Parts: sequence; C-alpha cells; structure tokens
Amino acid sequence: MAKKPTSASKSKPAAKTSAKKASPKKPDVKTRKWDSASLLVWPGLALLIVGEVAARVSPAWVPWLAPAGYVYGLAYPLLAVGTVWRLTSFRWLKSLGPLAVLLLTWPSFSHVFSVGLSKPEVTVLDDSFEVTTFNVRRLDEFNWLDGDQTREDLATWLAEQSDGIWCFQEFPKRGKATLRSAGFSWLRPRRRLFTWPREAGPALASSYPVKDWTTYMFEDEGAGKGRVLQADVETPVGLVRVFNVHLQSLQFDHADYDAVEEGPSREEGARLWGLITDASKARALQAQELVRRMEESPYPVIVAGDFNDTPMSYAMHALRGSRAEDTFAAASWGPGGTHLGAIPGLRIDGILADTTLQCTSHKTHGVVLSDHRPVTAVLQAKK
Repeated sequence: MAKKPTSASKSKPAAKTSAKKASPKKPDVKTRKWDSASLLVWPGLALLIVGEVAARVSPAWVPWLAPAGYVYGLAYPLLAVGTVWRLTSFRWLKSLGPLAVLLLTWPSFSHVFSVGLSKPEVTVLDDSFEVTTFNVRRLDEFNWLDGDQTREDLATWLAEQSDGIWCFQEFPKRGKATLRSAGFSWLRPRRRLFTWPREAGPALASSYPVKDWTTYMFEDEGAGKGRVLQADVETPVGLVRVFNVHLQSLQFDHADYDAVEEGPSREEGARLWGLITDASKARALQAQELVRRMEESPYPVIVAGDFNDTPMSYAMHALRGSRAEDTFAAASWGPGGTHLGAIPGLRIDGILADTTLQCTSHKTHGVVLSDHRPVTAVLQAKK
C-alpha cells in the first residue's frame, strides 16, 4: 500500500527568482530658491532702485532717501558683478531681470563713472573756450596744507592754465593780493576778478569781457547758506550767463570727520544723519531756485562750482534738466573724484553747460592744492 505523503514532505512552491525587486524610493529634489550670487544681486538691486528714487524725490519730502546718492557708485558694480556671476554659472533666466535693470540705469551710472563711451568725437573749433572751477579753500590761509608753499604752487599752476573763465569758491576777501604776492600776474593777459563782497565766497576771473555781474544768496527760508556769483560773459560763442555756485555744505567740524573715519557712536551717528539730511534739503531748494534762474536766462547758461552733492542726488538731477548737461560726459575714464576726503572718488565739483554748447573735453586735474581738485571743460557752439 502506497504511503501518503506527510505534510512535512509536501513540497512548497519555489519562490520566483525572477520577481522584480522593489526599486528604492528616490529622494525629493528641492530646487534652490537662491544662489550665492544673490548675496550681491539683491543688495545691489535694492540700493540701485533707492538711488534712482532719491534722485527724483526731494529730500524735503523724504529726508531718509538723501544719503542714497553716496552709495549709488557702489550699488551698480555690486549688481553688475552679481549678474556676471549668474551668467557665468549658466543661470541665464535669473540673470535677465538684473541685466535689464543694469541697462536701464546705465545713463545714471554714467554720471558717476565714465568709461569714455560718451566722449564726443568732434573737431575743436576756433570758437572754443575753457571754463575751470576750483574750490581753493581760502588759499590755504590757515595752513591746512603747506601755507606759503601751497599758495606759490597754486600761483604757478594758475599761470600755466589757458585763458578763459575761472570760477573759484571759498576765495578769500584779499585773495587777489595774496596770489599776486605768491607770484601770480593778473595783467598778462589782463584778467578781471569779481569777488564776493564779504569775507570768503565765490569769485570769477575772466580774460573775456564781463558785461554784467551780481552776487546773491538763496531767498527760501530753509535754503541754507549757499552762495552764487552770476556773470554775463562775452565769450567766442557770444554772451553766456555763468552761475558760479557754492551750494550748502554739510557743516562738518573736525570731530564729525573723525567720527566718519573711525566709526561714529550712536549719538555721533544721529548728529551726522541730521547734518546730512538738513544739508540735502537745503541743496534741493537751492537747486530749484537755480533752475528757475537758468530758465529765465536770455543767454546760454553755464553752471560751475562746488555742488557739495553727488551726481545721483536730487539737486544735481534737477540741475541736469532740459537746459544744461553735465560736461562729465566728455571725461575719459574713472569716477573723476574731486573731493579729497574720507570717501574716495567722490565727485562734488563740476560744470554743467547749456544744451546749445558742445563739451569737447572734461578734465579733473590731479593737483593737491586744496581739499578739492579743479575741473576744466572745453566748450564750443554746437554745429
């Protein structure tokens, strides 16, 4: 009789070796919302936008916008480097927005830094003439630099300059005699000098005939202590009205400058902030009155002087209106810094010329004869 197979002897179905093994679960890949270049792009973008707004909104309305002009020259390179970083990292879509902002704001940045692209290729004509502006810092009468040696060097430098129109600021009451004692001749060629009637102020020297001139301060109650010497000068292109201006300064004393260089305390910072915003409000009002006087001029206008403000400020944006253009457009390369202070490359002196005039050359001189550098522009009639 055949044995029944026991339960132990029952064969179990073989496991299917061909069965597919369960594939491991793929981890969720999270898309990075930001990249390292954002550390440059976002701050640069924010400062750039604030700077553009500050140049168009009066600090008399929004005082905290005023200092934005001081950092505009840093904001643009910051954004540019961040954008190039993204492009070289093949993040092209993320580069489109910042790149568009850079292109749109390039005309503004060209007032801060020149790469020579706007320099006109024109022939200098026989009717060209020079305008120079220079804050001479009272001819170093308090020996901030080298005293007598500074005055002698300044007299020598002036004697080497071409004839034309010279606009001085902080020119002392006895400045003519002081420069004569230092060796400068006012006679060959004959230069007429027009000075501020009291103490130090704007002065104008011209080898061209001066038909009329006057001096004034700004009438608005909050317009501070800015000063203007206005003169109608017979130049090779005809009569032009020159506004030699010294706009409101920051009124910093030695302690304030030390605080800027060493880092201010909370109390010092509050004081500096107040001085900056108050001066910006005053310059905004001064610029508005100057624009009104420029528009009333029957002659082409030239505005030269110590503006005490950056190219991307409300005051300078207002002065660069429909009537005048910044001659810095004809500069060759660099920021054209004119103030020898704590902020390198700061351009607060300059020349604006009527739109009917062509600037063929803009030069910031490298001499150190004051805490400002002189600036010269060669102008002629547009053809």
